[in-house]
Amino acid sequence: MGIYNALFSGASGLTSFGEAVRVVGDNIANVNTIGFKSQNVTFTDTLSQIIGVSNTGSNQVGNGVKIGSITRDQMQGSIQTTASATDMAINGNGLFALRDAATNQMNYSRAGNFQLDKSFNLIDTGGNIVQGYKIDTLTGKAVGSATDLSFGNLAAQAKATTNVQSSLTLDSTTPVLPSGTVFDPNNPATFSFKSDTTIYDALGATHVVTQSFTRAGQDAAGNMVWDFHLSVDGGDLIGGTAGTPMEVGAPTASVVTPASPDNTSGAFAAGNGTIANAVVSNFQQAAVGATYSVSSNGAGGITVTSSSGATGTGVFAAAGTQAVTMSDGTIMTLTYGAVDVAGVGGSTAASTGGVAAPFISTLGTQTLVFGTAGELVQENAPAATYNWLGAAATTVDIDFGNAAGQAPSAGLPAGYAVATADAQGITGTGINGTVQMAGSFATRQATVDGYAAGFLDNLTADSSGTIFGTFTNGQRRALFQVALAKFPNDGVLNHVGGNLLRETIQSGAPVLERPGNGGMGTITPYGLEQSNVDLAAEFVKLIVVQRGYEANSKTILTTDQMLSSLMQLKR
Repeated sequence: MGIYNALFSGASGLTSFGEAVRVVGDNIANVNTIGFKSQNVTFTDTLSQIIGVSNTGSNQVGNGVKIGSITRDQMQGSIQTTASATDMAINGNGLFALRDAATNQMNYSRAGNFQLDKSFNLIDTGGNIVQGYKIDTLTGKAVGSATDLSFGNLAAQAKATTNVQSSLTLDSTTPVLPSGTVFDPNNPATFSFKSDTTIYDALGATHVVTQSFTRAGQDAAGNMVWDFHLSVDGGDLIGGTAGTPMEVGAPTASVVTPASPDNTSGAFAAGNGTIANAVVSNFQQAAVGATYSVSSNGAGGITVTSSSGATGTGVFAAAGTQAVTMSDGTIMTLTYGAVDVAGVGGSTAASTGGVAAPFISTLGTQTLVFGTAGELVQENAPAATYNWLGAAATTVDIDFGNAAGQAPSAGLPAGYAVATADAQGITGTGINGTVQMAGSFATRQATVDGYAAGFLDNLTADSSGTIFGTFTNGQRRALFQVALAKFPNDGVLNHVGGNLLRETIQSGAPVLERPGNGGMGTITPYGLEQSNVDLAAEFVKLIVVQRGYEANSKTILTTDQMLSSLMQLKR
């Protein structure tokens, strides 16, 4: 009898609206859950029953209602600012990828309230490790496939100082020191002013570079002249063998070319640039008019060949003399030593010429000349020593202080062949920002490019999901980039609790991408995505569901009354 089916229809309504109020209640309960997405319930009718005989689609009556689907509203939630550097919110599409370290199960979430565990892994509240890409320290780009974001054992290695930039103010009223005063870095009475700058070696140990200035009087044009001296930890700058390479910049010029070589064995010229970083870029060997030539025959041996074709052999030595008996019976004496080349106030670099420059081994004092307006107008490079391999000791003076900017003489000693040397250039300090004026001495600016070793101090992120580490030595470096996941159908992911989602057959396989790429959203650091539950809308749903439930209960009550009336017909 159809009246009984009405009971079942009402009961299905009670069941369905009971489930609906459960969904609405869950939405309201999660109004403050990070990254929560509200659910919507849709209903569908059940199989209809045909009354009588009909194939026209009429005379059908339904048998109640059931839940059709419960779907997630993927609308973006509002982003709340936090004080935690490891909090991140996704602004747009995507899910954080998280790995369960115990089971290796991949989970996904919109909740970005992360923290570091005891092993310095970035984890969510359930201990799942956030996934991302490592940053190449050379290119600054993310490389490889997604991996755990682990910040353990990260340190910033020490970097040796290779360049110091100083800007100083010299007091033009400082008196000239008495004639005959000998500079002593440990005696303040022998100089007018000094400025100390801390530098670092390759192990991160600190050293102090001291720039000392002495008022030296005036030149013929009436310009003030200052003597400038550099020292490290109280000693003269020593490059090459002593391992503290530095240089002093000189004033701006165009091309510095030796006026004439001192012999026909070789000549070199400084290339285009400024003497502020004077670079001897080319060493070219000219024709050698030697009677004998020396060449290596391997394993430390040498072969001496005369212009007549006679030959002899010997063993290379670092110093001293060696007699070589030639094939024609003559005896050739080889003398080993070094050439001292003085005076380039800048770094020396090997180029395409026949001779490679080695290193500056000693720096002395330098002369600064200021104009009437206090500007630096001239800077004489200090004496310096260069070591040439396999050459006799010869001293050549190079003066960058004359009007033409020319070295009066430069070249290789006669009769010696091409030699290579340490390619470690001398870089260091430029003082082209130095001025003088009446007033106090001052160090306006001093910057260095080296630093000590450091350990990870804190983390920050940017909108691309790149996580930067700040180290205790003040260095900041990109370490990882967060990975975001997307699914062909993320509305049917399996909710497993703890704000976690998992892949299902209907969702399809995830694709990992970098934030801002491939349709992914960006990252808001120091932020968390709030629940997208709209309380007002949920309260309206609650009223509708309640009324639906009451109406279906009324159907059951009415049907029961009808059945009671039917039962009373027997009386």
